[in-house]
Amino acid sequence: MIIARTPFRISFFGGGTDFPEYYTQHGGAVLATTIDQYCYLSIHKLSPFFKHRFRASYAQTESVLKPEDFQHPLVRECLLHLGVQEGVEISHVADLPGRTGLGTSSSFTVGLLNALHIWRGERVTAEDLAREAIHVERVRVGDTGGHQDQYVAAYGGFLRLDFSAGPRTAVRRLALPAARLLELEQCLMLFYTGIEQSAEGILTSQRQRTGENLPYLKQMRDMVDEAERILIDGQDVALFGQLLHHTWELKKKLAAGISNTAVDLAYATARKHGALGGKLLGAGGRGFLLLFAPAERHAGLRKALPELQNVPFRFSSCGSEIIFR
Repeated sequence: MIIARTPFRISFFGGGTDFPEYYTQHGGAVLATTIDQYCYLSIHKLSPFFKHRFRASYAQTESVLKPEDFQHPLVRECLLHLGVQEGVEISHVADLPGRTGLGTSSSFTVGLLNALHIWRGERVTAEDLAREAIHVERVRVGDTGGHQDQYVAAYGGFLRLDFSAGPRTAVRRLALPAARLLELEQCLMLFYTGIEQSAEGILTSQRQRTGENLPYLKQMRDMVDEAERILIDGQDVALFGQLLHHTWELKKKLAAGISNTAVDLAYATARKHGALGGKLLGAGGRGFLLLFAPAERHAGLRKALPELQNVPFRFSSCGSEIIFR
């Protein structure tokens, strides 16, 4: 048996500039980190005594004779991409729900590819996993979206990604002292809105509006540089929170549905009770609301937002890794 553990991520700045429609022409950048919330993919050789040759357990269970018979698109296309023919059982569990803006789909894909490679006795790098996951999700499955989640899940840590028309994405871990990371971490809060839904419609609209959104996307790309300077130069970390507010205001202009009445009300309430900034994670419309506030304001924010579930988290330094073999 092989078990892969792959982290979820929080994206701070630059989301939207990781779409090839934008970055191949203008260059994109993203500032993001993995957190200590994970998905787990286990791979087990399936005995020939079963009537089926492949089995996958996630929110439901599928038992099939051939990989192409799977309804789950990521399971199906990962197996077909790697040409897996030997009978296998796949199981998935996660710390947090999917379709909530934490890059869960890409964590699933990266983790499954990682486990399958190791199960086949193949060595694979984080770069390999990121590229393969992008190919599976964007080409084989045809999902709309950017290219940040796959890299963040594969590499792990507090990262800056730079996208260009060239063949490689530059991945760099920010050289931040542990005390500085802790200072930022202690100002962040994560609240679950309770909404789980596909962001495909929002992503498609955003992709189609790339030309109209160029002024906003350039500002969002430049904020990656500004946020990095704030952290590296030891500036007041509150500036990071204020910058989150600015990027959220820009993000809402990229497509209809990125925010909604409930999210706007919760965010306004948070701002009244000490939050300097924040944003809805992922494409928008659902999932987790990230807030930045001084630590002494956190208790008040939890009381002010009783309808939202607060999810404690820490930054994680690891990408997808094999935890059992």
